Amino acid sequence: MTIYICDYDLTLSRPSERRGFYRSVHKFLKNRNVSPETWSTQSVLVTEDLQFAEFVYGLASKLGHGHIYEAKRIR
Repeated sequence: MTIYICDYDLTLSRPSERRGFYRSVHKFLKNRNVSPETWSTQSVLVTEDLQFAEFVYGLASKLGHGHIYEAKRIR
């Protein structure tokens, strides 16, 4: 199983941009029938969904910066 970790920092953005970021993420989840409650706003995303990790990374890169890591279960 592969897990993707996306960390991001939106401190460079204005409050309205930050709200837009979270609205976009919630819309992405709603379109995929995933409850937004499964996603934390702690600036770190842990998911098995590479498309979601890349989406969050892309948005975060426009407003600050972010990274995506790939974690693999060894045992």
